[in-house]
Amino acid sequence: MVPPERRTRKQFLPIAYFTANFAGTVCCGMRHRRARAKGHPNRTSRKRISPFRTFSGDLTIWWFSPRTQRVRDTQQLNQACVQELIHRQLPQGGWPFTTGTTQSAVEPTALALLALPSNLVRERDAAIRLVLHTQNANGSWPAFSGDDGGGSGLTGLALFALNRCGAQGIVGHRAVEWLLRTKGWESHWLWKWKFRTSDRHVRFDPDKFGWPWMPETVSWVVPTAYSLLALKHARGISQQDLAKLRIRRGVEMLYDRICPEGGWNAGNGVVYGFPLAPHADATALALLSLQSEPPNHFITSSLDWLERRAETCFAPWSLAWAILALDTFGRPTALLTDRLSSVVDNAEVNDCAALAVVSLALRRPAGDNAFRVAYET
Repeated sequence: MVPPERRTRKQFLPIAYFTANFAGTVCCGMRHRRARAKGHPNRTSRKRISPFRTFSGDLTIWWFSPRTQRVRDTQQLNQACVQELIHRQLPQGGWPFTTGTTQSAVEPTALALLALPSNLVRERDAAIRLVLHTQNANGSWPAFSGDDGGGSGLTGLALFALNRCGAQGIVGHRAVEWLLRTKGWESHWLWKWKFRTSDRHVRFDPDKFGWPWMPETVSWVVPTAYSLLALKHARGISQQDLAKLRIRRGVEMLYDRICPEGGWNAGNGVVYGFPLAPHADATALALLSLQSEPPNHFITSSLDWLERRAETCFAPWSLAWAILALDTFGRPTALLTDRLSSVVDNAEVNDCAALAVVSLALRRPAGDNAFRVAYET
């Protein structure tokens, strides 16, 4: 078996993402690729039992306890999360997916970079250098440091993080060019013919495409959302007309793949005639990428679904993303933030990406939402 720190994107991204999303439907808000620690449907629980083993880590379940869980001060908890992120930063400047590994990964590194306060100059500069160094020659980013050079669906997130930190230049231009070239495989004429004639088990319009997790595969919701965030926030794009077209196609793809009652699954909303259940994290990211779009039924129904889902969500990763998206659209999040504070123990959230997103969500009461941006294209 390949050790976790040496997995490549070909071994990890598509299969693991699909499998974990399926598991997340069963296990209240489980992380789309890795099980999230400490999700439980009861606010009053504190007694911990032995964790279940999942393919990607431990899932800790909390059961009833006589004492009610105390809501921790969000500012203090956020400071503790930031300190934990600093402690976990690898010598080369990045973060691994989980504690105990030493291979930098793009997703936790980009999210941690967004979460670090601006006064942590040394830590932020080290993270920026790592992200810049990890960029592939074709302008994309791999899933892991040392992975092959084809690129991954995390390129949009890496570019968005650099843009938010003011680190752009030639690196940003190369990344934009890669995003403009890369399409979901359903955009190819042969695949359009296939999906319109012989393969009609999934319901979607192949003329409406976004971005894949890996080149030469079909579009998925999360990489499309990351790419839209990056392109909408990028400055100085030379190919303005192409950028606007790709943004429009990506937005159309999200609307086309929405679940029937609102929200988004990992890829399609309906398969074999059956509606799929939305996921909180994918829905939140899709909404964040649509924040500059005119209000419509797709956005409103998805916000309503996410608001209902968040009422019973106790998994830190999903709950934090829900807070960021709902806050961006002006929905109330104070009670959700209190619940997030009550279920998170920064030292026991082993997933570095989850810890970073929790920190981002805890900064929201101070009016600091890294995903609420003014778009420029």
